Amino acid sequence: MTTMATLQTPTPKNARSARGEELSFRANARTSLGVELELMILDHETGDLAPGAVPILKACEGDAVPGVTAELMQSMIEVKTGVCQNVSEVRSQLLPSLRRLSNIARSLGYDLAFSATHPFHKTSGSVIFPAERYEQIMERLAWLTHQRVVFGLHVHVGVPSGDLAIATINMLVQYLPHLLALSANSPFWNGVDTGLASTRACLYRLLPHAGVPRYFSHWKQFRQFCQTMTDCKTIRSFKDIYWDIRPRPDFGTIEFRICDMPASLSTVLALTGLTRCMVIHCLRLLEDRPRTRAGDIRKHWIAVENKWLATRYGLNGMYIRTPSGKRRQLRQDAVELVRRLEPIAKETGDWPMLAALGNVEKFESGAEWQRNRFRDIGDWKAVMNEMKGRLAKELAAEA
Repeated sequence: MTTMATLQTPTPKNARSARGEELSFRANARTSLGVELELMILDHETGDLAPGAVPILKACEGDAVPGVTAELMQSMIEVKTGVCQNVSEVRSQLLPSLRRLSNIARSLGYDLAFSATHPFHKTSGSVIFPAERYEQIMERLAWLTHQRVVFGLHVHVGVPSGDLAIATINMLVQYLPHLLALSANSPFWNGVDTGLASTRACLYRLLPHAGVPRYFSHWKQFRQFCQTMTDCKTIRSFKDIYWDIRPRPDFGTIEFRICDMPASLSTVLALTGLTRCMVIHCLRLLEDRPRTRAGDIRKHWIAVENKWLATRYGLNGMYIRTPSGKRRQLRQDAVELVRRLEPIAKETGDWPMLAALGNVEKFESGAEWQRNRFRDIGDWKAVMNEMKGRLAKELAAEA
């Protein structure tokens, strides 16, 4: 296991050179997509999280199932796409892998489901996946490691340059609450109703280098930040920065990490389409108005509070729209956002996927659904059976 003492050794010059290359942004001429889903592995009988990743991954490797990888805990598993040109391609890559993964898991006595936290699992009993990377995380975070039994949706969107990545992030920070509220799917933690729409967002904020991103006026400033943090031995590379939205120079993308793992695959695809449309809209605006590239730091200040309002109240939160303090319900602002992006979604062909959001004015998030179902049924296992059934039904319907 690598210890913190190991991390304090002097950095060789060739390592610094490698980091410089690592922070060279790989230009992306198209707004390509990449998507990562984090799924729960469940015991078939109890519905609790179960440490099934090792046998499931071994079987997936034997059957050459693409895009299936380990996560921090053995009760978690990740499915990711390659580079896709639109949301339809994301769907066509995810579905076969999810079907085969689900069949393999079931054959081994496990089920899969979508949620950003497990409603009643006692996280102190979670088991770390046996890999050096995760052992290093355990060494550094100690007790906090077991507060990372959370599941998210990550969406990558290609952009042409590092400067445009920073400028786009500056513009889109104000919409992180919208994505969080629409995806919110973690009202319970260790068997307790937290009163939050996204418990995951609160738990993830406990980590160093997480939350709303720092403000940068251009790419060079971001590179300087990463260089300083690595020289100080606070991070090994930019990959140790877990902001809600961050540049990925190695992929030439902006990575959106704000979303809870939504309640359904259709919502995953809808949020993927919405995210891409937001980036396209920003890139076009930046081309028309180059002076806006530096962004407005006040939006970062406000974003911290707005994220909290989305975390606590979901779509019912009162969103702060302007630095002067004007507010309106986040649901109404999300309605306007979807309407504004509708022409772009139709142009790219992604509009049918956004239809899963339906009428945003009446959209029920996963958090609302979980809370309502438990209040109606009053039985955790029955709620988990419905969550497992929802995914199984979607995969069967798309066959």
